[in-house]
Amino acid sequence: MSTSIEKKPRTNHLELARRIIEHAQDAALGAGEALSEQSLARTFQVSRTLIRAALKVLLEQALVEYEAGKGYRLAADSGAQARSPVLPQAAEEELAASVLRDRMAGRLGSSISASELMRRYGLARPVAQKVLAQLGEEQVLDRGPGQSWLFRPLLDNLAALADSLRYRLVLEPEALLCPGFEVDLARLALLRSSTESLLASPVERFDIQQFRELDIGFHELIAQSCGNRFIGDALLRHQRLRRLPNLLPMVSLHRLQEALREHLRIIEQIERGQLEIAADLLRLHLRLSAAQRPQTANRGIPQGMHPVRR
Repeated sequence: MSTSIEKKPRTNHLELARRIIEHAQDAALGAGEALSEQSLARTFQVSRTLIRAALKVLLEQALVEYEAGKGYRLAADSGAQARSPVLPQAAEEELAASVLRDRMAGRLGSSISASELMRRYGLARPVAQKVLAQLGEEQVLDRGPGQSWLFRPLLDNLAALADSLRYRLVLEPEALLCPGFEVDLARLALLRSSTESLLASPVERFDIQQFRELDIGFHELIAQSCGNRFIGDALLRHQRLRRLPNLLPMVSLHRLQEALREHLRIIEQIERGQLEIAADLLRLHLRLSAAQRPQTANRGIPQGMHPVRR
């Protein structure tokens, strides 16, 4: 029997739905508070169409309510949201993850087609085409000649990670210095308070997943605030790549905590309007991240070491 995904939410809708709930929790929004499509679209730098689709996912899970003429509002306070059932995993997300794992393990070549997916994973053609389209939306694949799709570079080895850090070292500090840089101070303050809260937690309770979200969120905010649309777009595309499953080496807990402190120093200078200093601190931050990387992949996870997508 062929796999069907018709009734499953799209992966990008599901991911955005999760981020909307996290945003509501971080902002301590209460039951009945409105969720503005326009405000959310501006916060996440996506179209209102995507926001609407994500809100429909939350509506199906009874995490939000909808009233004609008034729009969407939270169905429960942020504390209750945290205890709500986990949002469903999209079927194409599972299939796309399988494709990514096989690519990283060297079981797939540099290109793929719907026919190959059908043979390898036992999929019907419409399902295979949806998986390819999903990977294309996530910028894992580009359309190739004929019916082929070409894999884009992934953060799946140390050389790719080094290239990623060099790329960011060139563009991210420049994003701070471009004319028209304008940051949402409320989001910046929320990011600062969340970072301080994680740093204040006991070492044994340090949340690696929360670190990852704060880390990517910090760098995404810089990209979204950039006055140069081309630099900002390039950086946001690269941050989306960092959200994908990656096979990367371990990083010490001490380094993760120090990285958060570096974020706080950069945030402080941005709040003061000292963007030149912030850019210098960001360069140092990225160089330190590169310097802390091991030169060979770890076998296993040594004590105090954690796999992190950076």
